Amino acid sequence: MSVLQQRAVIPTREFRRFGMATVETRKGDSETSGVDITGYASVTGEPYTVTDMLGEYQETIEVGAFKKTLADNDDVRFLYNHEGMPLARSKSGTLRLAEDDTGLKVDASLDMRSSASNALVVAIERGDVDEMSFSFRVMRQEWNDDYTERWIREVKLYDVSAVTFPANPATSVKMRAADFLLNNLTADQATDFMAHYRQQDGRGAETSTPMPRVARAMILAGHLSR
Repeated sequence: MSVLQQRAVIPTREFRRFGMATVETRKGDSETSGVDITGYASVTGEPYTVTDMLGEYQETIEVGAFKKTLADNDDVRFLYNHEGMPLARSKSGTLRLAEDDTGLKVDASLDMRSSASNALVVAIERGDVDEMSFSFRVMRQEWNDDYTERWIREVKLYDVSAVTFPANPATSVKMRAADFLLNNLTADQATDFMAHYRQQDGRGAETSTPMPRVARAMILAGHLSR
């Protein structure tokens, strides 16, 4: 099976959502007592469906994708909804990340003197917040030849977050290819797009490849901007 290699990487920030695990209370005095939030921000080696403006594809975060970002000690924050003041941070030692046989394991120590930490823990214990998302940039990836499967080989981490509404392409409404062209391409880009879309057996007939896949192929090759 032919694939596109690392040259196809686009330096953009992406988000994925996975289920939160458990909340564990650690002991301490009334001044410094805290709560540990533990779980997995990502599962590796398991394909899942992503839906973006160009349609659906199967994506797999490969085992070892977090190895380099963890070895480089990237400064990762634990946030709520990917924003606000950090509730824990790897630089301070209050956020500990590791990749094991399941995926990216998160262990965040929250200080209950913080009203934001306290509110989040209450929401998790009530079951009102039960998902975790992480933001990242892809450093190495591969696609199959018709852009229906993607393998993420290496990422750079920015944050891991407990989330109310997961910021994940898999949950977004799919945009029609026509809308993509109307909202994102200049006239010259649209002309270039249609030239690629119609190129096939020399007679100008439309290729059988769906339009969204052609758009994704051109984006990854650098012919179009997102």
